[in-house]
Parts: sequence; structure tokens; C-alpha cells
Amino acid sequence: MCAKKYKIAALIVAAGVGSRCNSTIPKQYIKLAGKSVLFHTIKRFLANQYIDYIRIAINRDHESFYEKAISLITDTKLLSPVYGGENRQSSVKLGLESLQKINPDFVVIHDACRPFVSDVLIDNLVESMINDQYTGVVPAIEVEDTMSLVSNSFIESTISRGKLRAIQTPQIFNFKELLSCHQSVKEFTDDSSLMVEHKKHVAIIKGEKSNFKLTTKEDINMAKLLFEEPKFRVGAGYDIHKFIKVQNGAESFIKICGVKIEHNMAIEAHSDGDVAIHAIVDAILGALGCGDIGEHFPPSSSEWKDCNSSHFLDFAAKKAKEKGYSVSNLDITIVCEEPKISPYKVEMKKFISKALEIDDEFVNIKATTAEKLGYIGRNEGIAVHASVLLHTNFYWK
Repeated sequence: MCAKKYKIAALIVAAGVGSRCNSTIPKQYIKLAGKSVLFHTIKRFLANQYIDYIRIAINRDHESFYEKAISLITDTKLLSPVYGGENRQSSVKLGLESLQKINPDFVVIHDACRPFVSDVLIDNLVESMINDQYTGVVPAIEVEDTMSLVSNSFIESTISRGKLRAIQTPQIFNFKELLSCHQSVKEFTDDSSLMVEHKKHVAIIKGEKSNFKLTTKEDINMAKLLFEEPKFRVGAGYDIHKFIKVQNGAESFIKICGVKIEHNMAIEAHSDGDVAIHAIVDAILGALGCGDIGEHFPPSSSEWKDCNSSHFLDFAAKKAKEKGYSVSNLDITIVCEEPKISPYKVEMKKFISKALEIDDEFVNIKATTAEKLGYIGRNEGIAVHASVLLHTNFYWK
């Protein structure tokens, strides 16, 4: 059957106060990527081909929040809101009664705090309802975790998951049937449960894990990660050090990227002279807008005399994490006539990737000479260029 032969309304329930979310404003008005949760939910239904009307049940005390949330919506599908009641069931009942003049064939009930509902899921619900002539159709997902009955913080028994399903919204019903059921009871937390209580046949279709409800602060933080685009920052670092003669009795080596390399010269430096790590640290600090290595570890301070440069790298990595960033990739160019860098590249990549907690495939090390030109060409020193890309971390706060 053709769905457009039927009049279909959506009722979005947005009258709750969201006490479990522990937020200063109702969770349906919390911003995700600059727009409220409710705005995102409404837009999903406005875009659907089958939905003719949308009514929002709001809390009387939230009217200013609501007006601000919909200020950018001009689509006439969105009707004026209706005030909800003291609980979810009464809010749905009042919403249904407000739709009586429109008298839709079917009504889709949806929680305002499920902004990830897909167009495909709405289509599947409507088409299942019409093609199979059910009283109601709801999305359900399989329960994957172990389910137990608990009393006083102890497990009493474990429940078989075989027949258990987690019921989601949106849920679609015959409008008159659902209204009649709501008018005969005072409190039910779920419309499908109400219909089943009245001996109505409610079918299920496959739901979507992504269509989760924002109930706790953890849910809100997850939603923010999914809605907001990752932020990127780019930094460039450069360092150069002079070669000096090896002092009597001293080891004959230099350090590059944390790796000791035998060489007939030493590096003149206040710390251990790891020119590559110094360039990397400057690149990371630059990307973060945190100055340079000299500001944090001034060479005038005896505290950093002969300091292992890995300490500086750990500092930069920690600073990035504190600001919510991780290293995406790092590109390093070492410029010197001697020593040869190629034999040590793999070890260098491993050291740097471990310090930055990234896979070594995201660390690239190149080496080149100065073609005998300038101070580097005369083998008087070594220089390193480093470029870094940082991205925002993907973790729940």
C-alpha cells in the first residue's frame, strides 16, 4: 500500500525535566554542535517523507527554552506545541488529544532525547505498519549484556536473554486505538506496553543501536562526540645544534629521537642535545599555542642541565592530553652530513611512537644532507624540522 494515502503525525515528547542527567538545563535543550537536542530530533522528522505533522509536548516551564530551540525552523509541518502533564503518559495523552482535530490515521511517538533516529528507521516503521496492518510497530534491539535480578546490591538470579528485547522509540500506532488506550489509564511509561496491556497486537522490527536515549551525563558526552566534528591543529618545530669535539673519557655518541648513535663528535647542548625531540616538542607546543620548549625548560636553569629530552617529550604529550588533543601523525626531517640516519629509523620510530602513544605508522622519519653547503654541509652541526597534526580526543569525560 502507498503510505501517502494515510495521514501520519509525529508526537515528540519533550516535557521531562531530566533529573538523572544532573544538568542545569533540561537535557532536551542541551546543545549538540551548537543546536539543542530537541532541534536535532525535530529535524529528523521534518526530513522524513511520510510524516505530515509534528507536535511537540513541552513542559510549561520550558517555553522559553522551546522557543529558542525552534527559532530557526520554518517548516509548516511543525505545529504549535502542547503543554505536557505531570508524567510521560499524561504528556502523551494530552499530545494525542491535541491531534484530534487533525485526526491522523497513524501517530508516531518519539522521545525528544533520541536525536540519532534515522530516516531509514522511521520509513521501516511506517511501511511495516501500513503493509501488515498492525495495531502498532516498535523498534527493538537484542539484549547483549547478561541480565540479572538484583536486590540490595546483590544478584539474586540471572535472566535468559533469549526472548528479551530493549524497546526503543519511535513507535507507530493506529491513532484512535492509542488515544482510546491512553484515555482509560493514568500512568504508563511506554506506549507499546500500554497497548499490550489492552490486548493489542504490537509487532517489532529491528531497531538501531545508534538510536540511544540521552538519559545520563555520560550519554550526553557520547552524543557530543558523535555530533561534533573533530578539531585539528597543526604545528611546526625546528631545532639546530652544533657539533663539538668529544671530551676526554666521554662516550662518543649523539642522541636523535631517543636513540644513541655512535659518532666522532658530540652535541653542544644544555640538556642531552636530542635535536629531533626538541623539534618535535616545539611542534606540539606550537600546535597547542603553548609557546616553545625554551619557555618551559629555559637553558639558563640548572634544573635542565644534561636532562634526558624524553622528559620534554612527555611534558608536551601530557600538555596535549590536558587540552583534549592527541597526535594524529608526525613528520620529521633530519638534516646532517653525518652520521647516517637510515640504520636507526625503525628504532627511532618505535621510541617516538611509544612516547606519544600512537602507532609507529603515524611517525615518519626522513633524512637528508645539505649537499656540502653551509654550516651543516661543512659538518658543523645537525638540524631537524618536525611537523605535527593533532586531533581532539575521542573519549568520554
